[in-house]
Amino acid sequence: MKRIFSYVLLVLMTFLVQNNFFAASNLIDTVPNLLLILVFSFGFLRGSTTGMLIGFACGLLSDVFFGSTIGFSALIYSVLGYGIGLMGRLYYTDFVNMPLLLCLLSDLAYHLGTFVFAFLLNGRHGFGSYLLNIALPELLYTGLMTLLLYPLLRRVDGWIEKWEFRKTKQYV
Repeated sequence: MKRIFSYVLLVLMTFLVQNNFFAASNLIDTVPNLLLILVFSFGFLRGSTTGMLIGFACGLLSDVFFGSTIGFSALIYSVLGYGIGLMGRLYYTDFVNMPLLLCLLSDLAYHLGTFVFAFLLNGRHGFGSYLLNIALPELLYTGLMTLLLYPLLRRVDGWIEKWEFRKTKQYV
């Protein structure tokens, strides 16, 4: 129960930071996908089920506030969280180079899914301009933020684990 509460709090805080702080920043014209970093990090560290559930929560929150179709982002984030959770079993999670590469690949997959479902099905076919003007700047900004946030989220996961284990140890 404490883990679920912690995940809900993390999802809400990440959503608020992404859509208030970074959206109001005039540094560059794009916003890093912090929700994807959160989904990726906990899917990579905790497994496919956790990644899928956090992905669904992040996507649903994003759809409710900004989407024209409810469930579109929830589907993409859930699939990415599940897939990254499967990758977390195969790769070592301590170093930041493999998580960075997998996060960049998942961000690229997110943009491909967004292009196919949101643009291509609506009759817009400018993939080159979408890639250069929207996807690539966000990909670079998200990669930079992954270098900063993944070690922090890894530490937060350890704190949640200790907090949960310490409290359950008293009852055993």
